[in-house]
Amino acid sequence: PGRAVHALAELGYTRLLTEGGPRLLGQLIAADVLDELCLTISPMLTAGDAQRIAGGPSVTLPRRFTLSSMVEEDGFLFTRYRRA
Repeated sequence: PGRAVHALAELGYTRLLTEGGPRLLGQLIAADVLDELCLTISPMLTAGDAQRIAGGPSVTLPRRFTLSSMVEEDGFLFTRYRRA
């Protein structure tokens, strides 16, 4: 994923929207190419064998993000975080 992001940037595509599961998100984080995260938080609780929102290789230094916007509707929180 990191090489794909860099190759697309060389072609002028500097704004990319990606959607995927925990594995893709983890690969983007590991490649250090994630600069924004949109996360929806649901007002429901459940139990089970949950995993993190990102899976994959560890990073030596956690990436710091700051909240840039948040909207609430019917108890759902729609958040947008940007790289600090």
